[in-house]
Amino acid sequence: MRGTPIFALAIVLAAAACFSRPPVPVKVEMPGVSAFPPGLFSEIIVTDFRDDVPSPDFALGRELQGYLAAELGRSFKGTVSHMDLSRDGKAAADDPAFWKQAGAGRERAVFLTGSAGLVGQTRKALEKKKLPTVGPFNIDRRGLIEQRRWTLSVDLSVVSAATGEALYKITFREERDYIDLDKPAEFAFAELADRIRARFFPVLFGAPTIEERILLQR
Repeated sequence: MRGTPIFALAIVLAAAACFSRPPVPVKVEMPGVSAFPPGLFSEIIVTDFRDDVPSPDFALGRELQGYLAAELGRSFKGTVSHMDLSRDGKAAADDPAFWKQAGAGRERAVFLTGSAGLVGQTRKALEKKKLPTVGPFNIDRRGLIEQRRWTLSVDLSVVSAATGEALYKITFREERDYIDLDKPAEFAFAELADRIRARFFPVLFGAPTIEERILLQR
């Protein structure tokens, strides 16, 4: 029985010899999987999103509507249109009769609707510098700095114009820290909305994604 561990070690060493060259990271295009059957809709109607944290300086609901419509126009082969359906802060996609009436005559359309919030908070953080050589837990030489954290939250629903029912719901939350405390909401919104688009469009269209893999070389 003593020979068994030696035999197992020999197998491991032989396998290591087969892959003696270092692994190489590669990017692979993976097919996307849509949450919707092919050909389900030929038109996307983007509504004005309800703003959960309204600001007098930045109309988030309108900005998100315009952003999504513009980006969809670049990716979707069908029709992309706007429709203002503000309902005095009522929850989105909770009244099928409302959506059926709004989409009358456009049965092969879907609504993109929902609510959003953009919040900026100033926080204290340790300045990112090398730790002193006197010890790994000595942070006396690192001072506190202020950062501005912007958080964009979006509750998004895809609603059928034919039935008025919500076909799909998803919640996004993206955040980003900025050392520049005066970074405007418009700048943060542009960055964070791009992240949400990158996550949502593959679900909507089944678009391919780029993923990283490790290639073992002999």
